[in-house]
Amino acid sequence: MKLGYARVSTSEQVLDLQLDALRQAGCEQVFTDTVSGVQAHKPSWEQLMAYARPGDTIVVWRLDRLGRSTKHLIEVVEDLSRRQLHLISLQDPINTTSPSGQLVFQIFCALAEHERNVLVQRTHAGLQAARARGRQGGRPPGLAPRYQKIAPAVKELYEAGQQSTRQLMTYFQIGSRRTLYKILRFAGCQINEKIPALPNKSTNKPL
Repeated sequence: MKLGYARVSTSEQVLDLQLDALRQAGCEQVFTDTVSGVQAHKPSWEQLMAYARPGDTIVVWRLDRLGRSTKHLIEVVEDLSRRQLHLISLQDPINTTSPSGQLVFQIFCALAEHERNVLVQRTHAGLQAARARGRQGGRPPGLAPRYQKIAPAVKELYEAGQQSTRQLMTYFQIGSRRTLYKILRFAGCQINEKIPALPNKSTNKPL
């Protein structure tokens, strides 16, 4: 089945030229959008993708009806290939129902794969450059403001030795021992990060 797609950017523009060309091309159903090509959400295009079945052919008047940027166009064509849909552009030499047209699909998909690889390489290069300058990826080091505020109280109770680390974590809602030790170091407490023995339950005093 041939399914047409027409798009104009504003309500002041008319679809007549595209609609006439699509009907002459034998489209059994035509979907239309009035939305800018740079917009990600195109309601009728999404309806078309939900309606189309493998083996169907999507017909457009010109490639720029699918997307304004080359990157977006590559992504659209790759998506059509993944859905096993053909593409015909009436004003461009593209018809993927032919062997030479299939080559166009392969080229677009190769470009998309190349773009992803380049992005991965740039990301890795950026991380390596950051590490070389002494910066690490991920969450920056430091102590959350909430923990900074409670650090003096945590230190005082820790040094008093009347509460176990588990009790301190529960009372101050600290998620891990590592965070507890960071709080204590922030408060100026010297610790060896070994879990102290629990106080005798018979003499343990609640906070």
